[in-house]
Amino acid sequence: MATLEQTKTEFVPLASSRTILSPPRLKLGNLAAGSVLLIWLFPVYWVLLTSFKPIREINSAVPIFIFKPTIENYRDLFLKFGFAKVLMNSLVITSATCAVVMVLGVLAAYALGRMRVPGEKHIALWILSLRFMPPIAVTIPFYIQWQDLRLLDTYPGLILVYVGFNLPFAIWLLRGFLADLPLDLEEAALLDGLSRLQIIWRVVVPMILPGIASTAIFTFVFSWNEYLMALMLTSVEAVTVPVTIAKFVMPYTILWGDLSAAVVIQVVPMLAVVFLLQRHIVRGLTLGAVK
Repeated sequence: MATLEQTKTEFVPLASSRTILSPPRLKLGNLAAGSVLLIWLFPVYWVLLTSFKPIREINSAVPIFIFKPTIENYRDLFLKFGFAKVLMNSLVITSATCAVVMVLGVLAAYALGRMRVPGEKHIALWILSLRFMPPIAVTIPFYIQWQDLRLLDTYPGLILVYVGFNLPFAIWLLRGFLADLPLDLEEAALLDGLSRLQIIWRVVVPMILPGIASTAIFTFVFSWNEYLMALMLTSVEAVTVPVTIAKFVMPYTILWGDLSAAVVIQVVPMLAVVFLLQRHIVRGLTLGAVK
């Protein structure tokens, strides 16, 4: 009994020695986190607020938070500036870029991760190094080449450029996801007579679907927000949303209402994609962390 009581008395300090935040410290931490969150979200809130303000309230010297909302800015955006076509351009170009990058990225990543390719590590590093190239360094060569090929201001011209810039990053990410997968299922599929393409489609793709979703989101965001190449390689027919938003900043005035409305519309597709694939994002980022 003495031994048990001694053990209990010795166990209590060990259990109580754990660091537990007191209520005042916990409240202070929550207050600090909430303050940081408000600072980060206030520009988003202000842009959303400005998009529904009348022009008189937008140009007021004193910030106005309470006003009668209006959709005038959104109406002008679509009726005067033809934003519907611009939005469609960005959706088509970005969606096509994601589809091509995902197909080519999975095939290239599987070849580098599963097949015996001479110097595969050096090839993978070289592919990733292509992503390090600043776009400004190749803008003029692309412009001259695309002018000769009559690809300026066209969907294929911009899609090819976006695929070239996003494919190296996608290959590198997908190769990392593939490296964490066991080979047993693929070897069993080979014994069953499946071809390499059938193995990729039936075995590999379902297993790395979270990684594919995460890579697709990165590709979508990079392509959707790209500005420099779209500015140089488009003019009328294939103009994208970022280029159009920049045109609201004029030499002698800034169309704050139309600009804010365009920014809100630009953010909506990205938020929709992220929320729809949120579960796959978390699984993709943690794929291979626990073995």
